[in-house]
Amino acid sequence: MQVDLETVLAVVIALIAVNLIFIGFYIVKVLREISKTFEKARSMIEDVDQSVKDGIGKMAAIERPLQAIATTSVALAGVIKGGSAIRKATESILAASHPDKDSSDDEISDITRVRRPRWFRKSNS
Repeated sequence: MQVDLETVLAVVIALIAVNLIFIGFYIVKVLREISKTFEKARSMIEDVDQSVKDGIGKMAAIERPLQAIATTSVALAGVIKGGSAIRKATESILAASHPDKDSSDDEISDITRVRRPRWFRKSNS
């Protein structure tokens, strides 16, 4: 029994065609899996992006009170420096108006001495 060469070629071509069809389906399946993987990655990136934006918003909410505290402390330091300058000016004016006292003395005159409240004084115990 002799098989024609044409029959053998037809069978080989049919097998190759069937293999190409299976390979095509496999490639489509792999491409769909890759597409799903990209969608999951995009979803995760969006979640991370939203989390970062939320974190930045929370940090901005924390930053505002801290800036207010810093501004208040700077203003308070300015008030303290201004009070110190006023005290020194008052001392120099009082020293100039009382020439009998030594102006180089660091003590404050009785006129400018202010009593501290009881709660602010040092305790004797």
